Amino acid sequence: MWHDIINIRDFYNSMLGRQCQRLINIQLYELWPTLQNQSVLGLGYSTPYLAALRQRAGRVSAAMPAAQGVLHWPIEGPGLTTLVDELSLPFADLSLDRVILVHALEHSEQVRPFLREVWRVLAGGGAPNCNCTESARPLG
Repeated sequence: MWHDIINIRDFYNSMLGRQCQRLINIQLYELWPTLQNQSVLGLGYSTPYLAALRQRAGRVSAAMPAAQGVLHWPIEGPGLTTLVDELSLPFADLSLDRVILVHALEHSEQVRPFLREVWRVLAGGGAPNCNCTESARPLG
């Protein structure tokens, strides 16, 4: 069951939420040090992490599952957020270099089809710089 987007937003506005954001952004930078000319999609409530990635990547956008709700992002300027069906992402096959799932996978009621859909849109299966093991293969 999806958590309401307002509750998640309020968490990230708290002191604990800001600390989580800071620590996770450090890890994302270490995991993805180079994002120049790459496309990054944040799926779920990923906007607290996309702001830092937006400064380093070629294209960054956010997709929020319909069951969760959607909020405009970024606050200033044109919106880069879209409301999506988690099992039918509106992106072409192999069109994204990186996908970050935040408050998404743990709430999905259909995890395997959701991950298959993410795998579908990832160029190269998302393998570069992901520190994946040999067991990280498409589900299904």
